[in-house]
Amino acid sequence: MKRLIYILAVCSLMAAGCKGGSQSAAKDSESVVEASTKTVAGGDFSFDELFKIFSIFGDNIMTEKFAPQSVKDGIKDALRASFESAVEFLGPCNWLTYDLSDGNGYNGFQMACYRYTADNHVLVMLLENGGADVSSVKYIRAYEYDPAQNSAHEIALPFNPMPERDDFEDMVRLAGADLAALRAAMQAGSYNYSFRPDGVRVRLNDPMDFEEQVYHGDLVVDYLWNGSEFVRNEDYRYTCIHPDGFASILLGEPAPNFYFDYDPKGYGVNYSQGGDLWLINLGEEETLQIQMENGKVYSIETRSPRFNVASYAYDSGDGKEQPHVGACVNDCITLGAEAPEVKMLMDGTVQIEVDAWNSKIAFRTSAHSLVKHVDASFNGPIRIENPSFKSDAKIKSILIWRD
Repeated sequence: MKRLIYILAVCSLMAAGCKGGSQSAAKDSESVVEASTKTVAGGDFSFDELFKIFSIFGDNIMTEKFAPQSVKDGIKDALRASFESAVEFLGPCNWLTYDLSDGNGYNGFQMACYRYTADNHVLVMLLENGGADVSSVKYIRAYEYDPAQNSAHEIALPFNPMPERDDFEDMVRLAGADLAALRAAMQAGSYNYSFRPDGVRVRLNDPMDFEEQVYHGDLVVDYLWNGSEFVRNEDYRYTCIHPDGFASILLGEPAPNFYFDYDPKGYGVNYSQGGDLWLINLGEEETLQIQMENGKVYSIETRSPRFNVASYAYDSGDGKEQPHVGACVNDCITLGAEAPEVKMLMDGTVQIEVDAWNSKIAFRTSAHSLVKHVDASFNGPIRIENPSFKSDAKIKSILIWRD
């Protein structure tokens, strides 16, 4: 039961690592259909269809733990139960997953399927991993399955572009990380894969423990399935804003060392000694302003649309987006009887403040975003009673601080 709950909660087909090179299975690879720019769902799969596909793999394609059909048939009921539970709680399911323990460790497989739009063939992503305290990868491979022939042949991993170590060298998300451990993980080129019907997320393989990983907003590259291949999702947002700060830049703590012996992703860092202010830009984009007080972080403000507020920091409510810069205020913020406090600041900025445990998060927009005009005051902030925002009012920046 514990294992089943874990599968449902995490909803992942995790395998650490990307093995360099691959061997041909049944036939030589055929050319992949040219990718379209349209993102599509991988398609609904029944359990019987997934199990039929799973059953063709064996011998040189799967380890002896799962290769024999008798083993597959022996775990069929368990696979069906976990599949049906996933469908009930999560919706359409395009995977099978199973762990087999021997008392000292485990061997596991994960299989995810996606339909090609051109010919109704199926992309099969097959992973095996195992280990004791630390999971190790046996392999990750990709196959094209032909339903008419009930056969598959191996193809190149269909990521466009392939994940690279530099994808994870993001100064903001990694600030304060154990860079030695991080670099070791990147040097190993070891990744985890979390599959879902519309795509896959590729994560750096556990360079830090879980709690530290959360603070970094997840070291992940997101891909979407377009009916031919997995294409990079450039609009993926990182959940970095939480009650204790931004990623591992923590309120009330000294700022991390933002200076590295390399230039990660073109970030620029400036520090105003007199103003106790860190300014971090990515190209022309103003990414972060970090206000210091007595040598410790007092507040953090972001103007980048790349980052979400964590759901446990602010519950947007059913059907609403998680707040991020560029989102419409009305699509993210719940206004009503228990509405967050809204203020007009002296400079004409409208600030929507919400409590986040022992800190405050403010969603900032401009004065013209209000339906009813309010004048700013030189005497200090003005609380706005019963505020309402225009349909096109957008969040301009997000600020987090402690009173």
